[in-house]
Amino acid sequence: MKLRPFSFISRKESKIVQEIEGYFRIVEKTVDGFAGLVKAMAERDWAAAKNFFQLVLDGESEADSVHRTLSMAIAEGAFFGGIREDILDLLETMDNVADSAKDAARFLESEEDLDDFALSLLESDEMKLFVSELQSAVNALGKLIAAFDLGKKEILARIPAVEEWEEAADSSKDKLMKRLFRSSSTPNPVTVIQMRDFLFVADDIADYAEDASDVILVLAAKGYD
Repeated sequence: MKLRPFSFISRKESKIVQEIEGYFRIVEKTVDGFAGLVKAMAERDWAAAKNFFQLVLDGESEADSVHRTLSMAIAEGAFFGGIREDILDLLETMDNVADSAKDAARFLESEEDLDDFALSLLESDEMKLFVSELQSAVNALGKLIAAFDLGKKEILARIPAVEEWEEAADSSKDKLMKRLFRSSSTPNPVTVIQMRDFLFVADDIADYAEDASDVILVLAAKGYD
């Protein structure tokens, strides 16, 4: 980011904005690790799945640490004036994205917890599309954050993309839920509950990305002439 994405912020504040962009890259890495985990589990590549699961855990832990550091710096310093709470809200919603990736990954922590029905759902085209849409929502949020350099007009132009990907992911989740509950086979009820909860928690990735875009909309309204 350039030094002054908002017309009124100080040089010290602009450094924190740059650190927020770095924080987002950690969050994005965590979500990408989750996507890699789903793909590896669908392919029965247990060694790769284990590595991706650890990547998710490490990414979420790193995101938590950076979140705390940035939040404390903002809370303790004379930063951002009238948009301080909004900046803190943005950090919190970004952290929720990483938390959701970790929480969803925990449903896939071990191949021993997944039967053939669960694995068939993971390898379905619907699941591949769903996970891709979750990643796209987060990627669109990254492009939105990058637009802080470019002014209010560009921010407003990029906000709809996050909302559109969130809606697409929500639609894909609904299709997967129908597949889950209308299967011609008779899956284990525990599996159905596990995969249902997995889908809802995974969908939170896109939901929180959209929440972050809503905060950025408020920041744009307050931070630009």
